[in-house]
Amino acid sequence: MMTVQPRLFHPWQILLVLAMGLLGLMGCADTASNERVNSLTRADPNEQRNKAARRLALASAYFEQGQNDVAQQEVRAALLIDANYAEAYSLLGLIHQRDKAIDLAEQSFEQALKLALALPSRPKELAAVQHNYAWFLCEQNRLDQAQTQFARALSQPGYTESAKTWMALGVCQLRAGKPLDARNSWVHALAHEPQNPVAQYQLAALDFQDGNPRRAQSYLGSLNDSRNATAQSLWLGIRLARALVQNDELQRLSEQLLKKFPDSEQAHLLLQRNFDQP
Repeated sequence: MMTVQPRLFHPWQILLVLAMGLLGLMGCADTASNERVNSLTRADPNEQRNKAARRLALASAYFEQGQNDVAQQEVRAALLIDANYAEAYSLLGLIHQRDKAIDLAEQSFEQALKLALALPSRPKELAAVQHNYAWFLCEQNRLDQAQTQFARALSQPGYTESAKTWMALGVCQLRAGKPLDARNSWVHALAHEPQNPVAQYQLAALDFQDGNPRRAQSYLGSLNDSRNATAQSLWLGIRLARALVQNDELQRLSEQLLKKFPDSEQAHLLLQRNFDQP
């Protein structure tokens, strides 16, 4: 009769078995702990979206800094957490737009719009997507489509960035050869945001072109006295002061332009006394 020899375990094998058993017990403990937490608290229904939003906030910061590649990776991370995140696709569209990848940009915007239009409706999110898509269309000179998307964004209840959309709509309307519509849009922008620098400058420029330098100056004065003054706005202010024969104002703004923007094209025009150039 064959004798069965008892199996001998090496010390490391015994330790491995004990460790595996301990891990199993820990897993049971974790499961019990999770069940206890779930029984005593309510889960956050927006937890997944909040995690994705944090990654999208990083993506937006990198995008603002011009770091497109890193921004795109953060958008990807956000979408891996929440594949139905419309604003993530919208930012992805802006990234591709900046990279001149027009087809990819349009696909991203269309996906963003599809998700934002789906129920449950989020009107603020939808408006933000429509605004970005509209600006993309405007940049592609698809001006009628752009104006339609801007109007849809403005129609969304609770939209808090109307000034930005009215301002962009005005730019698009001016490109479409509709200066009166553009003026109306910029007036709306100022109604929502009285110190909107782009709307102030654009209205002043329109009035100057229309031969009304005094009204133009009323829009531009506060802009040039603020930190939002640019070489372009100061140069327009100088030309307005010259047209109104306001020598002290012309001198003041000239000194400001040369001090703040000495290397600008407008500073060179000033030194050449070439006031006919816009």
